[in-house]
Amino acid sequence: MQKLQQSPAQAWGRGCLAAFALIWTCSSCIPLIGSAGGILAAFTNPEFNLGLAELLASTLLPAVFTLPFLAIGFGLLAFAVWPWIARARVSAPEVSVSNTSLRVGEEFSLTYQQTFKSRTEVKRMAFQLIFRESATYQRGTDTVTVHHDNLVQEFEIPGRQFESGETFRDQRRLQIPPQAMHTFIAPRNKLQWMIKAKVEMAGWPDFNEEYPITVLAERAW
Repeated sequence: MQKLQQSPAQAWGRGCLAAFALIWTCSSCIPLIGSAGGILAAFTNPEFNLGLAELLASTLLPAVFTLPFLAIGFGLLAFAVWPWIARARVSAPEVSVSNTSLRVGEEFSLTYQQTFKSRTEVKRMAFQLIFRESATYQRGTDTVTVHHDNLVQEFEIPGRQFESGETFRDQRRLQIPPQAMHTFIAPRNKLQWMIKAKVEMAGWPDFNEEYPITVLAERAW
């Protein structure tokens, strides 16, 4: 069996989004700091004699205007770190396949092992074989990348409660379809294969990770 590693693009995307959200949120706080300073000066400095209308215009209104931007920043930050929070309940899994370089039409085994750090009520677990098509193109001055996932095969495990320290193990048999396309990587177009693991936990963020595999431009027969 050969161990799979989490998709680098998935981890890199989360990190970039978290960094962008943090910079966005900190930048949005600057007007609030200025507004707080203005309000403090109005009440502590006798020479600072703005009227109520001027005080509202110079301090409170900029703060109110900033609130939507803060909400966006906190929302992006929560979306970026949400998957990492799931690691407080479950360890990083060990995902292995019988062969990481597969041929079109070839069958292979998938082994999944994961330990729960604390008592957890799992609603559902699923393993999916995904074929992803990606295209990058120009839209005006922007570069846009779109993805389309094709679900090829799926195994679902009913939910149950896991105790602290309990390890879940499962093994499945999958197959690359005989008429499928092989892996293809180009600057603007990609055809990729991956194993997707999802653990849905009651009252907790889902554990959701992808593990790429390679399908060669060869037939299994």
